[in-house]
Amino acid sequence: MSMARRFKGQPVTRLIVSVPVDVVGLVDRLLTLNRRHPARGNRAEFVRLAIAEKLARDKGPSDDFSTP
Repeated sequence: MSMARRFKGQPVTRLIVSVPVDVVGLVDRLLTLNRRHPARGNRAEFVRLAIAEKLARDKGPSDDFSTP
């Protein structure tokens, strides 16, 4: 079964990020050891979830991230 995220027809943009090698190792370790994690071995899904979580957490009462 593919781990590819389905975007249900929404337009997508590729986002390339650079992080230290040790951070990638920590992410890989988490996704390998934690079989219940929603990203389960998929780095790109881990990053997508992290971005969505950070945006939701930092969103203030007057912030509107729904439109570019």
